[in-house]
Amino acid sequence: MLKTVCYISDARLSEPLENVKAIYKKAKENNLKHDITGVLIFHKGNFLQVLEGMAESVDQTYEKIRFDSRHKNIIKVINIKTEQRIFEDYSFGFTIVKSSNEFKELTEYLKWLKNADNKIANKLIIMVENFIRNVG
Repeated sequence: MLKTVCYISDARLSEPLENVKAIYKKAKENNLKHDITGVLIFHKGNFLQVLEGMAESVDQTYEKIRFDSRHKNIIKVINIKTEQRIFEDYSFGFTIVKSSNEFKELTEYLKWLKNADNKIANKLIIMVENFIRNVG
């Protein structure tokens, strides 16, 4: 069974971009190994991440993140079993969104997703859009 988890958190310290890139690189490697898709957004000291994949893999990944010393104030905002992935067709795959151009491309992808009229996708879209708007 597929599962989607979305969380938001604060970076424990003011992470320099190089550290964030290292986090992303390691996350991408681990997520590829475990067939996890999604998106990671980091902006102004805040993370929003969507993890999608087999329930066991997503739960294990989230638990590692939960105990990662680089995060604080972690809030799991979505934790659902689902029949399909939302970010499977995202052209960047699992990515970190760090520039205004990447925000724009993610926004375009979210607009495309809205046409699918999927309740779960729409809930995630609203959350990601609010995150982008509030930290952008």
